[in-house]
Amino acid sequence: MRKDLQLFVYKGLFSYFCKLKEKKTVCKQQIAMKKYFLFLLVALALGACQQNMAERAERDARETTAKRCPMRMTDDGSVILERIVFDKATLTWQQDYLLDVDTSIVINADDIRDMLLKELRNMPSYKPYMDHRFLFRYIYCRMTNPSDTVVDITLRPEDYQ
Repeated sequence: MRKDLQLFVYKGLFSYFCKLKEKKTVCKQQIAMKKYFLFLLVALALGACQQNMAERAERDARETTAKRCPMRMTDDGSVILERIVFDKATLTWQQDYLLDVDTSIVINADDIRDMLLKELRNMPSYKPYMDHRFLFRYIYCRMTNPSDTVVDITLRPEDYQ
């Protein structure tokens, strides 16, 4: 009787440990699947951030134009920010300005470019856009003839980083 009891206990323990071992294998597989799922989730989230940033930029440009444009940029009113547009296809933040210069003033595009680059680097509100490597385009047109482009400057990530 004693041997039968021992055999019963050994069989019970053996089957218990086998089930435990199977459980551990299943747990390892579940942990591996959770790791793969987490990796996939992070990859999707990073991809979604780019899309969300483009949508945010488009919304910010639209709202700023509606609330603040046209806006005088100088005290004498010779430079006016007409509108801000964001192009999702090219990830370009574009600002259109009107210049009230009827006289024949020589405009140095390099000086304006340097000034815009310095301003861009010092604007904390543009930091998220620079982190996502957006292009920044500035178009200056004459107020008397808006189709007459005086200066067209595009700042690329290589320029501002």
